[in-house]
Amino acid sequence: MIVSAQDSTSAVISGFVKDSASGETLIGATIRVRALKLGAITNKSGFFSLHLPSGERDTVEISSLGYRTLKVPLTLGSGEERTLTILLPVQNLSGGEITVESSEERERQEPQVSRISLTPKQVEDLPKTGQADLFRILQFLPGVQTSSEISSGLYIRGGSPDQNLILLDGSVLYNPSHFFGFFSTFNPDAIKDVELIKGGFPAEYGGRLSAVLNVTDIEGDRNQTQGKVDLGLISSSATIQTPVGTGALVLAGRRTYLDAILNVTGLTQSLSLPDYYFYDLNAKLTQNPSPNDKIVISGYQGSDNLNFSGNSPASDIVLQWGNKAASAAWTHVFGSELFTNLDLSVSNFNSVFTIGSAAQPFSWTNAITDYTARASVDYFPNPENTIKAGLQATGYKTTLLIQAGNNPPNANVDLTPFYGAAYVQDEWKPAMQGYVEDPLAITGGLRVDGISSNSQLGIDPRLSARYILTPAITLKASWGIYHQYLKLATNNLVPIFDVWLPTDTTEQPERATQYVLGISTVPFENYTFEIEGYYKDMRNVVEMQPNVMSGSTLKDVFFEGNGNAYGVEFFLQKQVGRLTGWIGYTLAWTWRTFPDINNGNEFPPTYDRRNDLDIVATYHLSDRWTLGATFTYGTGQAYTQITALTPNAEDPARAISIEGDKNALRLPPYNRLDLSATYAFSFFSDKRNAEFDFDIFNAYDHRNVWISTVDQSTNPATINDIRLLPILPTFGLSVSF
Repeated sequence: MIVSAQDSTSAVISGFVKDSASGETLIGATIRVRALKLGAITNKSGFFSLHLPSGERDTVEISSLGYRTLKVPLTLGSGEERTLTILLPVQNLSGGEITVESSEERERQEPQVSRISLTPKQVEDLPKTGQADLFRILQFLPGVQTSSEISSGLYIRGGSPDQNLILLDGSVLYNPSHFFGFFSTFNPDAIKDVELIKGGFPAEYGGRLSAVLNVTDIEGDRNQTQGKVDLGLISSSATIQTPVGTGALVLAGRRTYLDAILNVTGLTQSLSLPDYYFYDLNAKLTQNPSPNDKIVISGYQGSDNLNFSGNSPASDIVLQWGNKAASAAWTHVFGSELFTNLDLSVSNFNSVFTIGSAAQPFSWTNAITDYTARASVDYFPNPENTIKAGLQATGYKTTLLIQAGNNPPNANVDLTPFYGAAYVQDEWKPAMQGYVEDPLAITGGLRVDGISSNSQLGIDPRLSARYILTPAITLKASWGIYHQYLKLATNNLVPIFDVWLPTDTTEQPERATQYVLGISTVPFENYTFEIEGYYKDMRNVVEMQPNVMSGSTLKDVFFEGNGNAYGVEFFLQKQVGRLTGWIGYTLAWTWRTFPDINNGNEFPPTYDRRNDLDIVATYHLSDRWTLGATFTYGTGQAYTQITALTPNAEDPARAISIEGDKNALRLPPYNRLDLSATYAFSFFSDKRNAEFDFDIFNAYDHRNVWISTVDQSTNPATINDIRLLPILPTFGLSVSF
């Protein structure tokens, strides 16, 4: 039989997929009817809607990575709309092979290119540097680079970290790092889902040129109180989940305690060490006042604090920086075909740097705060179309104050621009013929946005498509235009001084055009292999002018130029079985051209890396032992070498450095192996509720080069390499209750 999208005999099933033990909604679960080759994927709230023929007995399969597949027989009446709540049980590791469902079907159906999802378990099972860290795992994915092993900044497909949209429960984070970039702000025990879109992201996202990292925190156990405590060499954390009302409450905290140990032992004073610590606090309350309504209130606060008392008050240093974010979201289901979301959020990043006595300090204070309202709808009118539309309004407040003592400020910036955006997109699957799945799916969208400090309006069309060539081969492609209205004045070595400035009339918004083409295959059972090529053309990108301490416009602070990035990525992944992990390889080029830099000649940015190989593996040796390993090898970073010194007429004691061509030289290739072993055991419980992990960072003790300098005081001049961390063993203990 042939059924059109408007056939009155069709029916609809919709609802939520949840964890059977905790009641937590599951993101990215797959709902499918194999006989009809129809399917749907749950959204960020765990909701799905699927049109089916009526009058026939169908078997609906529901699966999610890490859960047992559930099969539900259904017979639907003509025009029936049936609401389901589907509970999936977790698939635990037993003595035999793990038989959980992989995400192959989701990846096959998903029109979105360059999309990768990670689970908290993947983050926890891999080697750590004192503690599990999300950004350090993301850096092992193809197309994702970092400036060094002591940096958590993400350079994705030739873009800088400020070109990434980083979201935590809908709130934007502007500087998600701790310990001068060594760790990210994400507490792994509070994470529910991680979605990284490396390029070609759809119209619902905007304001950035390169990528989207969307992190969702857990909503909590609705059935029983549970918690977890992690003890590590660097920091400890605790998480508790408990049922509250019609939902759950989650509280999580993390803090370093090296400062307390050094103070108690007296080493802070005897060795003249700075007093330093950081902490994170997460809170999330979820309530369901009705089956069709959910209200979520979440908050985050993280802070780094460093105090150093020098030999005199003039050398005292105080450093404080951190993020704060809060959001309130209301989702409502209008029947089986309309899902709505309203989100209010506020996010703040601030940093304070003070040196000198309290009477005559030099101080640097900067902050950015955004107040955002978003409204969106997901509409499922028929089997062929899934329509999304939304509005966003954001008010920014950016401040910068640089002042020496009681003198007039060197810089005093206080800007309050307004950003607005609207988008619409449609995922279209052609009409079914006898309910045989058409291989083509196309997502087209349009985003229109702008900022009040610049009159230019961004018109951003987006287009992506997937074509199922065979059951084992899927082709994907995307094209899109992207605008960015915030520019970042940054110091790559000390990212806490990041200053976000809105586009003004002296410089245009940054603009990128992205092209992505890929193929996804299933070469063996439980394996996926993907190849993606990309090209990104960037206009009006900026580079901070050296030694800028004042200015009234963006042109006083930044050089403006253009750039491009292109490359090809290979990604072999295994998600189920005793051995899981991936192998990724990237061949890439990134270039920048500025009229005021390098005599106007093209040059690579420091994070350009021609070759990058990453191997990530986890092996479940038994129900007690889990082994992990990561290996990375990459082309050395580009850098600029000082070629000569010339006398300084104003200060004869300090010569002027003459630099060679911009980033014309390369550091030695970077390579590192990390290892881990985790042992599960019972701790005052009849269940295995505790884990002890032992990790070795840089297992073969290869100290990579961080910075290469030239000592011109010797004859001949000598090159000195500042090297990074040596072999570093760490251990930790976690207990769940």
